Amino acid sequence: MPLASNRCLTALAVLLPWIGSCSVDTFQNQTASRGGEQAGSSGTIWVAFINNTPYRAIFTYGTYNNTSQLAQPTAAQFVSLPGSESLEGDVVANTRTLPCNRVFSVGDAELLRLIDENLDDTTLAPEALEEGIKFSSAPIDDVDANAATEGFAPPVRALLGVDFPCGAIIIIRFEIADVGDAPFRADFEIIPPAGDDRGI
Repeated sequence: MPLASNRCLTALAVLLPWIGSCSVDTFQNQTASRGGEQAGSSGTIWVAFINNTPYRAIFTYGTYNNTSQLAQPTAAQFVSLPGSESLEGDVVANTRTLPCNRVFSVGDAELLRLIDENLDDTTLAPEALEEGIKFSSAPIDDVDANAATEGFAPPVRALLGVDFPCGAIIIIRFEIADVGDAPFRADFEIIPPAGDDRGI
């Protein structure tokens, strides 16, 4: 058997137990390129938020590395506080740029944990550091402007290599869903980068 074939078989024998111990999604997520031009660097993603509800949306979003308990996420917020930007009802926010990392999140528990444990001197407002997306009908200068007066939408958690590639535009649309514990939803859509044919 040729030497190259022996090397391939050896590599496969090493990888198979690891692949078998995790899901295909995990394998794709952990091996997907972060898009940087140098080792260890990352590319970017663009995020557009569209609030199709009549209520203000309050939440924290960002990207993070899900392989390290010490990872420092890149995070930002929409919140009703002086000097901060709010996302009112029936508004399309300006597109944001984020570093491409293993996970893109809107209010998921792991993003909030990494912020709490690993970001020092954070300027992020505690009013928006809650899991999910809050919706408020209170006036912007009211004491309840950051309260979930109308309810929540579940968080969004998307994986690099599974749900989106680096260089993609991610579109998050907030919609009215139904009555109940989560009367709102956050719809996830991507526009892949030009020439991307991976079908993610």
